Amino acid sequence: MPITHSKITSRVPITHTPGPWHVQGRYIVPADDGPSIGSAIALKAPSLKAQPDYDAVAQVNARMMAAAPDMVELLYRCLPFIEDANQDPCYKSDRVAALENQIRTLLDSLERPL
Repeated sequence: MPITHSKITSRVPITHTPGPWHVQGRYIVPADDGPSIGSAIALKAPSLKAQPDYDAVAQVNARMMAAAPDMVELLYRCLPFIEDANQDPCYKSDRVAALENQIRTLLDSLERPL
């Protein structure tokens, strides 16, 4: 869905496996239950005195990765509001501009061709 708000005039399709994704154990799979997109692991750190539950950590990591398509879409949907806030004297324009720049940099890094 192209976004057409001031600075956002087009949107390059991101070429990842379309979301939504969900978690099966430590695996990330597409909603159509196709092949696994990836898996999450938690590496043991011998320097830690208290070792965490590595399976639980891997599952939390998998949930974070599975949420990625939704998070990217939310960033696109937030950008028009950030642009509007940058023009509003109620907000500190330097902070709003910095936030907008961070979001755009992140989204640009995802849209770069492989």
